[in-house]
Amino acid sequence: MEYSECKIDQNIKIDQDNGISWITLNNPAKKNALSISMINELIENLKAIAEDERQRVVVLQGADGVFCSGADLEWMRAGIQQNMNENMEDARLFYKLYSTLYYFPKPIIAWVQKFAFGGATGLIACADYTLAEKDSLFGFPEVKLGLVPGTIAPFIVKKIGFNHSKALMLSGETFKAKKAKKTGLINEIIIPSESEDRIRKIAEQFMKNSPEAIASTKHLLNRIVDNGEFTDDLANLCCQTIASARISDEGQEGVTAFFEKRKPSWIKE
Repeated sequence: MEYSECKIDQNIKIDQDNGISWITLNNPAKKNALSISMINELIENLKAIAEDERQRVVVLQGADGVFCSGADLEWMRAGIQQNMNENMEDARLFYKLYSTLYYFPKPIIAWVQKFAFGGATGLIACADYTLAEKDSLFGFPEVKLGLVPGTIAPFIVKKIGFNHSKALMLSGETFKAKKAKKTGLINEIIIPSESEDRIRKIAEQFMKNSPEAIASTKHLLNRIVDNGEFTDDLANLCCQTIASARISDEGQEGVTAFFEKRKPSWIKE
């Protein structure tokens, strides 16, 4: 029996069609940036989809042909005015989103258009299959701002390995889909005109398989890779690292320089 439904929250839109939940990051005015409200909506809806037996696959995409620019800039700006405890709360929310995606019991397909920077790379690192258009751009720009990719780091390292993670996170370079595929950050490069058909074929392939077997296999693979579980100690380390960076002198200088459209003090002319 066919089943379809559309739900629109403040920051995300969900279209459910014959077992596929299309989750659209829906704040195009901010390039679908991750805000507190968007993250909370994602977590809440992912939980509901996980418990809905009719839903077999999730497709994560962005509105208006753009995936996600990373963390919301206004939220980032607010961070330099917050104390350590407030920044820890922000970091824990990000970490909760990535953990929810990573341990999600059903297949997640990510569809990257235009770009995926910073926190957006955490979304695709936690997906099971990621497709990107040829000219899509990727990067970890945190160090350019005096910040640290703290909450995404463990998920990125598990996805692309220690060597690629160090090179890309320390350089802060922007790279294209070809390099993203070579590192393992994405699985496939697609032609825009064929994107939706290709995604549906992949989703249909997932849906040919036993739901219980898929959930068990995902759990098994997570356990095999570095014992799978992200411990509380690791979570605290990741969150404390980015929270500390936000209130540090260089973190505040970097973010302030970004908004003032000038070079930070550590770049000498």
